Amino acid sequence: MTIDTLATETESARLVRRTTTWFILLFWIAQVTMLTILRHLNLGEEEKLAFLLPRLCVTLIGIGISFVIADRLRRLAGRPMRVKLGVAALLALIGCLIHGGVNIAMFRLLIEGSYTDDFDIGMFLGALLQWFWAYAALCALLLAVTSSLELSDRERRIAQLQRVAHTAQLRALRYQLNPHFMFNTLNSIASLIARRDAETAELMVENLADFLRAGLSLDPQEDIPLAREIELQSLYLAIEILRFPDRLKVEIDVPPDTQGALVPGLITQPLVENAVRHAVALSVEPVRLSIAARRIGNRLRITVHNSAAQGGGAAARSGTGVGLANVTDRLRAQFDDDYAISSGRDEDGGFLVVIDIPFSTAA
Repeated sequence: MTIDTLATETESARLVRRTTTWFILLFWIAQVTMLTILRHLNLGEEEKLAFLLPRLCVTLIGIGISFVIADRLRRLAGRPMRVKLGVAALLALIGCLIHGGVNIAMFRLLIEGSYTDDFDIGMFLGALLQWFWAYAALCALLLAVTSSLELSDRERRIAQLQRVAHTAQLRALRYQLNPHFMFNTLNSIASLIARRDAETAELMVENLADFLRAGLSLDPQEDIPLAREIELQSLYLAIEILRFPDRLKVEIDVPPDTQGALVPGLITQPLVENAVRHAVALSVEPVRLSIAARRIGNRLRITVHNSAAQGGGAAARSGTGVGLANVTDRLRAQFDDDYAISSGRDEDGGFLVVIDIPFSTAA
């Protein structure tokens, strides 16, 4: 259990205690005020003053009983409602019996002659019934409050767990990119070293360091502006251009009105890698790799296209599944059903991937 979860539970418990405390105090203030008004209408001034002290004492004891009842009801959190209702009825009965007994004791103690000569068992049972309904109403009120807060607390916990799971899923999907990318890049550096092209290999290592510093520090939960995404892809493509200087031709078409749009960090990375690995690397002719974006109403459309020169056609069709699956999973995790992704060959034999997501900016 995390510190945030413990803090949430502590705050929820405090909220329940504060709410029930105020309900109990307001209930008894209203109860004693109404009872005092009704009972003292036909009493003299001296009798009114004499009855105030025992009634105040009984009310304070009633408040104490109510706090015990509230504590018992809070302990029923998570139990079925029929169990809560049964316990609440039992607590109301016990509360009224204790209250009735204390009421007799206090008036006998503080007012001479009370509940002695004129004591009537029928009147006492009527008073018990009255107090039972008062405690039953209080129990129902406390049960409604605690159940409502319990439901809200459960909803908060579910939402928190969903956020934790969502974050873990996005982080896992993001980190799937790293081994794949590192393998490709280190393989490129090894190829340069094998060809004894130390200068280009050194430059590629520098570019790799820049990309790792810029890209791997991104929070998988945070979106980044499309301009930043293109900048990261440009760093990666700078590495691959060193490897394929005569075969890789890059075109980027991102208008100003799309550059501030927020996108999941490195969402195009697997698509660009696929184009390089399965089209450029296997082609004998130059391959044009283009990244474009367009704003269409309240949607953002991103396309990654490679001309897939004849050497990379079949490979491009069969070797892009992992990258596309990763991108699709990340889009689903972030946007639920509010996204679209399609891929396939175009009329010229190239390979095209189209991503459609909601358009939003940091502002």
